[in-house]
Amino acid sequence: MPAAFREHHPHPHKSPSPKPKERPSSPRIKPWLLPQTLLEQLITLPQQLLFVLLGMLGLASYARQIVRVNAAKPAEIVLKNKKKEDVASWINRNTPSLSGTFKPAWWAPNGHMQTAFTVTGDFTDTDHVDYARTLLRVPDGGTIALDITPPSHASLPADAPTIVVCHGLTGNAREAYVRNVLHWAALPESHGGLGARGVVVNFRGCGGTPLTSAQLYSAATTCDLNTAVHYLRNRFPESSLLGVGFSLGASVMARYLGERGESSLLSSGCVLAAPWDVVALSHALEDGWFSSRVYSKALGENLIRMFFRNFDAHPEIKWTETQRQAAVELKKLQEKGPVRLKTVDEVLTIKVGGPQPPFPFASADDYYTYAGSHKLIENVAVPTLGINAFDDPVVHGSALPFTQVQKGSHVQLAVTGGGGHLGWFDGPFWSKTRWVRIPIAEFLSAGARDLPPRAEVETEVNGQLDVEEGVMESDAEYGQGQWQWCKGPLMIPQMGATPTRIGWRVVAEGMEVPDLKAPVIQGL
Repeated sequence: MPAAFREHHPHPHKSPSPKPKERPSSPRIKPWLLPQTLLEQLITLPQQLLFVLLGMLGLASYARQIVRVNAAKPAEIVLKNKKKEDVASWINRNTPSLSGTFKPAWWAPNGHMQTAFTVTGDFTDTDHVDYARTLLRVPDGGTIALDITPPSHASLPADAPTIVVCHGLTGNAREAYVRNVLHWAALPESHGGLGARGVVVNFRGCGGTPLTSAQLYSAATTCDLNTAVHYLRNRFPESSLLGVGFSLGASVMARYLGERGESSLLSSGCVLAAPWDVVALSHALEDGWFSSRVYSKALGENLIRMFFRNFDAHPEIKWTETQRQAAVELKKLQEKGPVRLKTVDEVLTIKVGGPQPPFPFASADDYYTYAGSHKLIENVAVPTLGINAFDDPVVHGSALPFTQVQKGSHVQLAVTGGGGHLGWFDGPFWSKTRWVRIPIAEFLSAGARDLPPRAEVETEVNGQLDVEEGVMESDAEYGQGQWQWCKGPLMIPQMGATPTRIGWRVVAEGMEVPDLKAPVIQGL
């Protein structure tokens, strides 16, 4: 097996050896380039993180050192072998790459360049992944698309792990950062992979998912992920579900873990570039001269394009008058030039971004306050690893939840000095290798080996459903299927929503996944 292949495809039951530590040179970064709010918080930060910031100021040589922030009182978990271990020790022991350093590629030495290559790089021939799509109809009339790899996953062992993935803003299963993980995870163990199935939960209207209701998605919407993991636990009862989220999808996954707590159906979570504190993130994104004109407008425009792609294609959907007015207002705003993300959220997301209640919100700020996953960290009850880059130009350093992680019990946050937003490129330009796959692979491999499946999901079949007024039903297009409802009392599908039954109907299986290559900035 080639050495390069072994380096980026660690064996699922053997933690890859960390790279030799290098003594980094001290970058000459002026203090005023760091956010003032962070400088004011220096004295409250963990000592090791303080050293990192000093290194970035040129006062110490720790700029490449990866920082781990742990719970002050980590919880104890029971592994498959019945042994007990505290969460922090378990994560530390199984992710040696996070005990070393991250050295960005010479051709992308800062967060802007890392992020730019994430957006503009050609990853067409990198990490090929084949999918088969399953469509689930949910009780409000909406549709969830689950893209599963490998397409022949039915032949996998019953206890093969299942990697549940949430993509970024307006993304899909074809995103390079998603394929980077699932290409490795779906490889057989004999080829250095995990021998797992991967399932990408596409947000409504993304990745060619047919839009069949007037509800879309947002960083605050966990009800569809909740339904998807219930379906997967029922479909693969002997498989441990291991979550991986990217950017906005990381926010959704972190919220799910915090909302569900002990009842989480995911055995673990790994969240990359999560926008933990959405209020702080929005302030940094909208107030910065460069970020507001580049990143905020790019993200806002992508969200607008996604909305109109579905709005214009589905006139049969009974959009509310408020939603139609939002479409008119957005078109007027577009005529004046690119629209910032907060403006789009103010006009659109707060109205159609999730179930009613908690949607609609009175303002974008109210929505951001609700959406922040940092407030739920103390409720997380399964091993969870967050990885953020300090120089991420989209997720500002002030949005990182150091205090909340220390107050929690199951979450560890690893902060790299570099990496940008979903970048972490560290190899030659032509290789397009992402260092971050190494700690992800270490964490997932340990989870597959050590963490048992969560509670079973039992269902009952009932073919009857009274469709809500204003919802389009188009199941005839795909064929008929029976509704499956989770047994037990009514469940709150997400925080602040009305208690209801969790149910779905499989309306299609084995579908081809469209090859969507629209330019997208890998979003929140």
